[in-house]
Amino acid sequence: MRIGVVRTQVPFVSGGAERHAAGLVKALRDYGHEACEITLPFKWYPVEALTDSIHAARLTDLSEAEGVPIDMMIGLKFPAYLAYHPNPVFWLLHQHRQAYDMWDAGTSDLLDMPDGMMARNMIQAEDRAAFARSHRPIYANSENVAGRLKKYLDLDATPLYHPPPLANQLRQGDYGDYLFAPGRLNPSKRVDLMLRALAKVPGPLRLVIAGVPETPAYLEDLRNLAAALGISGRVEWLGGIDDATMIHHYAQCRAVVFTPQDEDLGYITLEAMLSGKPVITTTDAGGPLEFISQKREGLITTPTPEALSQAFMTLHEDVSLAETMGCAGLERYQSLNISWEHVVETLTGEAAKPAPGPAQIAALEAKAAATPTEEVVARVQAAVAPPPAPTLPFASITEVLEAYAFDTMPQEAGEGPAPVEPGLAQYLGTHWTRYLTTLHHVVDCGPRDILDVGVFPPLAFEAMVANALPEVNMSGIWEGPYPYAQTVKSLSPDYPDFSIELRPANIERDVMPYGDAEFDMVLGMEIFEHLALDPHFFLSQAARVLRPGGHVILTTPNVGSHRGVQKMLNGQSPYSFGLFVPTGGVYGRHNREYTPREVEALAHGAGFETHYLGTTDVYEDHVDPSTAALMVAREDDLNLRGETIVFVGRKVGEPTAPPAGLYHGDPARLSGMLSLSKDEAVTGLTQITAQNTSAGWWPDSGTQATALLAEWINQEGYLVHTNVILPFSEAVAPGQQTTFSFRRDPNETDQSGTLRLQLFQVGVGAFTGTGRANLLTLPCSEATFLALAKRAV
Repeated sequence: MRIGVVRTQVPFVSGGAERHAAGLVKALRDYGHEACEITLPFKWYPVEALTDSIHAARLTDLSEAEGVPIDMMIGLKFPAYLAYHPNPVFWLLHQHRQAYDMWDAGTSDLLDMPDGMMARNMIQAEDRAAFARSHRPIYANSENVAGRLKKYLDLDATPLYHPPPLANQLRQGDYGDYLFAPGRLNPSKRVDLMLRALAKVPGPLRLVIAGVPETPAYLEDLRNLAAALGISGRVEWLGGIDDATMIHHYAQCRAVVFTPQDEDLGYITLEAMLSGKPVITTTDAGGPLEFISQKREGLITTPTPEALSQAFMTLHEDVSLAETMGCAGLERYQSLNISWEHVVETLTGEAAKPAPGPAQIAALEAKAAATPTEEVVARVQAAVAPPPAPTLPFASITEVLEAYAFDTMPQEAGEGPAPVEPGLAQYLGTHWTRYLTTLHHVVDCGPRDILDVGVFPPLAFEAMVANALPEVNMSGIWEGPYPYAQTVKSLSPDYPDFSIELRPANIERDVMPYGDAEFDMVLGMEIFEHLALDPHFFLSQAARVLRPGGHVILTTPNVGSHRGVQKMLNGQSPYSFGLFVPTGGVYGRHNREYTPREVEALAHGAGFETHYLGTTDVYEDHVDPSTAALMVAREDDLNLRGETIVFVGRKVGEPTAPPAGLYHGDPARLSGMLSLSKDEAVTGLTQITAQNTSAGWWPDSGTQATALLAEWINQEGYLVHTNVILPFSEAVAPGQQTTFSFRRDPNETDQSGTLRLQLFQVGVGAFTGTGRANLLTLPCSEATFLALAKRAV
């Protein structure tokens, strides 16, 4: 995927958040994604600058860059994560704490600003709106951050830990004679508390402090405090240090001191644990307490110099205790599954596989060459073999066709029904294994009422269903254009008759001609690949007509099959069927073939969970040995390399949004109707009503807002003015409407010219391309159009 990692950047400041974002981008790239950091500058004072930063973030559109879609936005920090993206995922380092816990603690700058309360309310409202846009869980970098989100916004977040930047370089060493306190120097880290505690420890114990001060004046204050306490000779100020020096002190110190106030996470705790060093912290430290327990991985004291000094003395006097706690900390870290692989899999929703480098490629080639041909072919064939066939009284499609009177023509006396046309019978025969595979899953789900989408006579598969599930009721949808009903009579008392009605509909455009929750199962066999516009619409309609817990079964060619891979390696298109079929119109050909995970992601966006996802070879069982060797060497999931995808989904919720990377724009909002609701002959007052017939809100501003596209055609029929975008004055809820009013000259006629109006998604295009919206035309002079165009965005 193409992923943007979005964070705030305060100029000239570099700390944990910056390292966090850089680490995430590197991990995403290491696991095969195209990723980059996207930074937005942030100034939080005065209130006017803060609100400007919020508005700037909100107006930033990260849905694409230079015309290429960005598949996912991972938002880390406020206000950068307010940027627009259709597929946002939030992994919170922290919100703007001045509007939350720091406000309650009395330490927020907003408390001293005239409009501080207004800004606080605005920040919380913007956070709520941003997090509501995501259909994924919210993640936080610690339990502390997750708890803050729950406390103030009543939103749940899942802690997702990641390795600190130096994780692969940190090592365990000796337990020296000094305490180490790394980290940026600012009041929230409470270095002054460490100094006051050290002053109460008799003897030579030293404190080594590493970190860049927030300001030179703050560092001077700390030095002066050390001098006043009489400990200047026992405190070493390293300032900013390189990684090698940092690793050295982590390895050689007696213990690490980390005493922040309500820290979000703090790499220091994790780095100390990886270095095998105990951590001395405080009861109000926040993030460190998620990893350190009293007298196990370290010591936890109240945030007073007296209590902290006791912890200093305890570890100064007992090196074996320090070693025991340090080893316990390392063991705890190793038990927590803290890895970038886990982070990448969680955030992207995809299994993380490292992108191979030259050495890995060479190893793959060697492994492929060393594996016996028969073994790799057999492994692929076993992975994509059809499931056991259900119990049927038929051994072939020929027996099915001979068992029923599929012909609708009246029979002459003494004659049997006309046979199915030989070419059609041959076509059905090639799909026999696919029919058996699909029927296996139908029987497994045990439906009572089935809707078969894309069915057409002769109803051979329906005959198979009727014999496997004699009590089932079957209905269908077909292109039509007319309804079709047939009671298919068996030619033997051994087989049941069955009836079915097919209703016409275009499943990418029309609401399915059935009520809500009428069926237990919707079948979509080999129709997905023919869809040209909007598979999400079809799946959303399937969810609507299904009862809760009902199933959808989809079968469709697998563009990533072993056969598709073989074709690509030989310079051919990977499509299973790439021919144009002019007689079938736009739906006669395969408009798009999918991978298994794409089908699954589309179904999840429509409210289904995965009951089964697999692939099967249903047409031929030949496997190219070299392709099989390559896939086995790569350790591919061979179960997803068959030529036909089989997805069985269970309805568990309402449709949300389609997956990122498959659509330009938001298809869930691309349905509507325009009508002329007022046309006053005397005054020329014209009112257009726009009805939202889609499942989502129409926003009135920002990227992908809904608006009117206005164009003007002169009386000779030439398009003269186009691309005039007229905004609506309000957002429109599903099922609701809004109006747009303007004046035309009372005497305007068709001879004056024509105004053409269409619903339009800003940055995407006109609704009419979906077939779920109309054009509206009105007589209009050029002068009226030009006046109207002045209202354009």
